[in-house]
Amino acid sequence: MNTLKVCFEAEAGWIHNLGDALVPRLLRALGFRCVPRSAADAAVINPGRCLLVIGSLLTSADLRRIAGPIDVWGCGWKGGEAFEGFEGDLTFHAVRGPLTAAGLCPGVDVALGDPALLLPHLCPRPRRPHGRTLLLPHLDRVESPTARQWAAAAGCDEVRSPYVYAAFERDTLRRVPPGMLLRDLRRWLRLRRVGVHSLWDTVDRIAGAAFVLTGSLHGAILAQAYGVPWAAYTDGCVDSPSKWRDWGAYLGVPISFCRSLDEGRDWWQAHGQAVRIRDLAPLVRSFPYLQHSPQALRLLARLEDRA
Repeated sequence: MNTLKVCFEAEAGWIHNLGDALVPRLLRALGFRCVPRSAADAAVINPGRCLLVIGSLLTSADLRRIAGPIDVWGCGWKGGEAFEGFEGDLTFHAVRGPLTAAGLCPGVDVALGDPALLLPHLCPRPRRPHGRTLLLPHLDRVESPTARQWAAAAGCDEVRSPYVYAAFERDTLRRVPPGMLLRDLRRWLRLRRVGVHSLWDTVDRIAGAAFVLTGSLHGAILAQAYGVPWAAYTDGCVDSPSKWRDWGAYLGVPISFCRSLDEGRDWWQAHGQAVRIRDLAPLVRSFPYLQHSPQALRLLARLEDRA
C-alpha cells in the first residue's frame, strides 16, 4: 500500500469528528496509508507535499499551521477571510463547493464535491434500513445541557453524537502515539454519556435512517450520498453558516436551519427532495495521485460508463 502525507483535524488521535474520521478510511479504500507530515520523503509518493482531504481547513490559521506545499482535494472554505500571512504553494485539485471555488480560486478550473460522497462507491456496505429518525448535533454542542434540551425537543427518535472512534487496526496504531491513545481513551470514558460510536456504526445508522436532522455537515453529506432525506439543524447555534451555504450551492438548493423534525421535513419536501448529487467522475479524475490508485481508476471507469 502506498503511503501519503496527509493532514486532517486530529490526525494523531483515536477519537474523531465524523468527517475527520472519513479521511484515512477513504484514502485506504483508494490504496493509500496516511502518514504524518513529519514522515521521511523517501517513504511517500508525495515527497515535500501534503494532501488536504475533507473539512474546512482552508483558513489562514490552518494553512500557516500546516505550511506547504499543499494539495487540496475536496476541502472547503469557511468564508469571510483572505489567506493573510500564507504565501505557500497551494494547488487546488477539487474543492467542496462553488462558493469555495469563487472565494479562493476564481478562474481556476477546479472539480467540485466533498470526497465523502464517494464512500458508498469505495466502501460498499449492505444498507440496513431501521426506519428511525436521527438527529446529529454539531460536535461542539453535544456536551451542552441547553443543546441537549433542544435535541430532546426536536422530535427525532434518537440523538447520536458525531464523535466516532477509529477501529483498532494497524494503520490506526501506527498513526496514534501511545500518549495520544491513552488521552483519547480517557476522553472516550468522559464522552460515553453523550455517545461515542465506531465510524461504521454511525455511517450505517445514517444510511439506514428514515430522516436525518443534522448540525454536522458530514451528517448531511453522508445522508445525501446514501439517498436518505435530511435537513440542516440548529439548536440556537450554527457552526459556520458559510460552509452550509457552500454545500447548498453545490446541490443547487437554499439551506434553511431547522429546529425540529417537522421543520426539517417541510424543508425537504419544499427543496431537498429534488436535489441530485453532481457527476462524481470529475471529482475522482481530479485526485492528484490518480495514476497511483488502481481503485480510483476502476471507480472512474464505472462512473464514466454510467454517464
